[in-house]
Amino acid sequence: MTVAVKAVPRSRATRAVGVQDGALRVQIAAPPHQGQSNAALCGYLAGAAGVRPSAVRLRRGSSGARKLIEVDGPPAEVAARLAAAIDVGER
Repeated sequence: MTVAVKAVPRSRATRAVGVQDGALRVQIAAPPHQGQSNAALCGYLAGAAGVRPSAVRLRRGSSGARKLIEVDGPPAEVAARLAAAIDVGER
């Protein structure tokens, strides 16, 4: 399954905070330096989707805020887990 993500690096914590323009908005604590935020994003999504870290790959957008992430696993289950991971608290 492919997930569109709007990444916000250098945030207070790594968490999904909602959907923006059809993409999952994820705040990432890591800085966008030498792929640190991309690695943190993939690790976060793997944990949220309940899959191995090797099952999550960056397909497009390595240097931009808009990214396409490929997640291996049952699409309905992955989508449900990612939706459940959205933090609806304060931003």
